[in-house]
Amino acid sequence: MKIVYMHHAERAIGENHSDPELRQLEDITEVGIKSAELLAERIKNQNITAIVTSPYLRCKHTAEIINKYHNVPIIEDERFNEMGWKEEWKDLLKRNMEAIDDIYNKYNEEDTIICVTSGVNLSAFVCYFYNIEPTNDVPWCQGGDISPVNFTKGKKMLD
Repeated sequence: MKIVYMHHAERAIGENHSDPELRQLEDITEVGIKSAELLAERIKNQNITAIVTSPYLRCKHTAEIINKYHNVPIIEDERFNEMGWKEEWKDLLKRNMEAIDDIYNKYNEEDTIICVTSGVNLSAFVCYFYNIEPTNDVPWCQGGDISPVNFTKGKKMLD
């Protein structure tokens, strides 16, 4: 199985960006739309089984554009949201890793799943595949705009 971590396209940061509820409603920019369209064109011949996305508008919009050539199910999973204001770093890692594990338990070995989420979530993918225990000391990895990173399930990277 292949999971493709994908950061959402460039977002439009609004005047209410400091409000965690309103920040969920920030969409992607025109440049972000064009970038997502270019990537969608680039991967149109890939055999994608499903797209899992955070419920954040910028992630959902990116997922919809990526899905243009595939017409596969887009599944929202709140566990791929950014870090909550009262949440510890290790809790974000744990809930993301649980979501990744659920994907692997749901799909087959030959499937390819795209996960559209925020940049901070890349750390959880690294922890999952390298068997790194989630703690508050795990370094923060940051994905860039619409940057796909492939992870292949067979055995984890470090056993």
